[in-house]
Amino acid sequence: MNAIQASNKEVSLFVLTHKETDTQDLEFIRFVKILEATSNHIKIDTRLPETTCRETHNLYLVDISHRECQDLLSAEVRLLASNHNVLLFNAQPHLVNEQTALLANIKGVIYQTTSVENIFKGIQRVLNGELWFCRTSISKAFNMLIKQLPQTTHSLPQDVEDTELELLTAREKSVIKLLANGAKNDDIADSLNISSHTVKTHIYSAFKKTNSRNRIELANWAQKHIPLNTSTVSMGRH
Repeated sequence: MNAIQASNKEVSLFVLTHKETDTQDLEFIRFVKILEATSNHIKIDTRLPETTCRETHNLYLVDISHRECQDLLSAEVRLLASNHNVLLFNAQPHLVNEQTALLANIKGVIYQTTSVENIFKGIQRVLNGELWFCRTSISKAFNMLIKQLPQTTHSLPQDVEDTELELLTAREKSVIKLLANGAKNDDIADSLNISSHTVKTHIYSAFKKTNSRNRIELANWAQKHIPLNTSTVSMGRH
């Protein structure tokens, strides 16, 4: 089988595994064999390459078998997807929210049950600039963006936005920053040395003060109004 071509150049793939990934597992070996038929340039590692070296890879495949992505993707993965093609693989349906992934600029999801033919097809689609999601997820994400258009077109007056920011306490802002970078409640509690119950209280208060209905809306609000520092997020849990 000929290697897939992107922009008339041979494709380079980077496979980001998790520290708990069993690279000797037969299914993982099978997946790598499929990739080898796709490209002669494959790098597998538990750590991403340095930022200055990431442009050398056409596609990043992120193993999420040990990463729960129902709410927010980790800051590491979201930051990678903002600048590069990212395809999630080894996914389990109950641990992945395709709509969340799509809104985070992920290009597609390959499940543990995906056939060999569709794995090839998914990789080809993404390399050709297309998405590899089910139509329902794309429709839901599109509808969510449509609902947000009035807020974008008719934005709140600056003094109203400033008031919302001023209402937040310093601790609430710290909690929001970590949440927006993908941290879960226990991670936030560990980072700020507070209890999980206190974290929930701060998040609930932030919901009210920013008119957010859920964590995703709060994260979107934070990205517009609070400078985020991804280095403050603990990446130890997924």
